[in-house]
Amino acid sequence: MATSTTKSRILLKVLIVLGILFSLRATAQITKESRYQVGPEALVSITNHYGSITVQPSGNTQVIVMTVAYSNAVSFSSEQRGNRIELRAESKSRGTGLADYKVLVPMGTIVTLRSSDGRLHAQGLNGDIVLEAVNATVEVSDVRGAHVHVRTLSGSVTLSNLRDSHLDISSVSGDLTIKNVTDSFVEAHSGSGQITYDGNPGKTGDYTLTTHTGNLDVSIPATASAEITSRSLQGDADQDVANSTTGPATPQQNRFLSLRRTAASRFVLRSFKGHIHVRRPNAAESLAPPERH
Repeated sequence: MATSTTKSRILLKVLIVLGILFSLRATAQITKESRYQVGPEALVSITNHYGSITVQPSGNTQVIVMTVAYSNAVSFSSEQRGNRIELRAESKSRGTGLADYKVLVPMGTIVTLRSSDGRLHAQGLNGDIVLEAVNATVEVSDVRGAHVHVRTLSGSVTLSNLRDSHLDISSVSGDLTIKNVTDSFVEAHSGSGQITYDGNPGKTGDYTLTTHTGNLDVSIPATASAEITSRSLQGDADQDVANSTTGPATPQQNRFLSLRRTAASRFVLRSFKGHIHVRRPNAAESLAPPERH
C-alpha cells in the first residue's frame, strides 16, 4: 500500500511540473503583426532557423508580417530599404519550434526563404521564389507563372499544383515529390534521395529529373502525350506503358528508351545507380498512390 501511495505522489508531482512547463510555454507565446507598404516587384527576404516560414499572397500592395515567439529568448528583426524588406528571427537558445513567421506579400514579389530545420511553405505566389534549407522540409503549392529555386541538404521537397513555371530543384539527400506540375520547365536533382513525379505534364512541359543513387518513379496518365527518354548507367530502367498507344516497354538493364509523340511534353530521366520506373496508368489506376521502391 505504501508503495502504491509513493508512486501516486511521484506521478502527481510529475503532472504538476508538466503543467507548470506548459503554462510557462503558453505564457511565453507572443504574437505580433507589422505592415509595410511596397511598390511593384518588391524583394522580401526571411531567415528563420528556429521554426517555420509560410508565405502567401496579401491581395494588396502591403507586406503583412505575423510572428509568433514561443520563448522569451526569441526576438525578431526587420529592416526596410525602399522596396526591399529583410526579416530575421534570432534566439539566445538553440532549437526548433521557437519562432514562426507567416508573411503575406503582393503578387509578383521576389521572395527568399531560409531555414535550417523548420518548414518552408510558399503558396499561391507568382514571382521569383528562392527557398534554401538544410534539414527543413520545403513545400511550394498553387503557383503559376513563377521561377522557383530550391536548395536543401537533406530536407524533403514537395511541389504541388504548379503551372507555367520554371523550377530548379536540388537536394543532396532529400526526397523530391513533384505532383500535378503542368506545362512547366523543370530541372530536379537529388544525390541519394528519390524523385517522384505524378500528374499530367501538359503539352509544353520539359522535365529533366536526375539522381545519383536515388530512384526515379514517374507516373503519367495514359491519356497524356509525353516523349520519354530514360537511362540508368548502373541501375535499371523500365517502363509500364501497357495503357499507352506507344505500347509496353520491356525491362532491361543499362538501356536507352525513347518514346516520341507530337505536341508532347518531354521527359529526360537519368540515374547513375538508381532504379527508374515509368508508369502510364489509366484513370482508375491513377487514383492509387505511386509504388515506392
